[in-house]
Amino acid sequence: MSQYKNLLFIGGGNIAGAVACGLVSSGAVPAEYISVFDIDKSKFDKFAQVGIKTFSCLSEAVVNAEYIFLAVKPGIVKTVMQQLAEFDNLLDKVTVVSFAAAVDIKHIEDSYGKHISVIRTMPSTPILVGEGVLAVCRNDKVSAKEFQFFCRMMSSVAHVAVVPEEAMNPIISVHGSSPAYVYLFVKSMLDAAEKEGIDPSVALPLILKTVKGSITMIEKSDVSIERLISNVASPNGTTLAAINSFASDDFSGAIERAMQACTKRANEISEEL
Repeated sequence: MSQYKNLLFIGGGNIAGAVACGLVSSGAVPAEYISVFDIDKSKFDKFAQVGIKTFSCLSEAVVNAEYIFLAVKPGIVKTVMQQLAEFDNLLDKVTVVSFAAAVDIKHIEDSYGKHISVIRTMPSTPILVGEGVLAVCRNDKVSAKEFQFFCRMMSSVAHVAVVPEEAMNPIISVHGSSPAYVYLFVKSMLDAAEKEGIDPSVALPLILKTVKGSITMIEKSDVSIERLISNVASPNGTTLAAINSFASDDFSGAIERAMQACTKRANEISEEL
């Protein structure tokens, strides 16, 4: 197996930009091995700046591709796969990588009309700032060696977690959609602080630094999360009053129901395709 593979990204949006440019900036893949296809040429600048080739003609873009990344919305995957099927035997020696949420491997294969090598992934948007997560699974056409190569390559831009395909929809609620939960929590704290007379320009850095510090505590501590909570929540103290308020409002239950709603919607999207 050669050290590098020719990668083609179909779709030049934010995730494609983060992954493709991240692979180059990390040194994992030289720019000459990466290309991007999109009908919207206005998306090309960020790729050109790091030396990545761009195409607005699909027939030119697919030449020499060894990995084709579907960086498009779920509803577009079928159309893209049907377009790729017009190129005779194109995917016989190409691995298709999907970034599309809730699109299962069978849908990708059925849209193409043939059993092909497919790696399904679920990225998180913090990949845009080098703090992303990528859940991945594969079908039986992808060899263990090829999958290992892919995971090693992608680990340069994200934390890679291998999961069974049946977990790919539920895992969206864990890391795919969850950045929005964190944003909402921070916004709610910020709004509450303002109502208590604290200027947002003062409160926001305090909140963000506290969130970052708390995450680091979880990562570096050798005690459980429950213990970390109790270490802050002294008996009859201010923190315990807040924790008790959360409990009375069923904070944990609200999170669970939100994650279930996320998975339910992912399953609906899969069925609608």
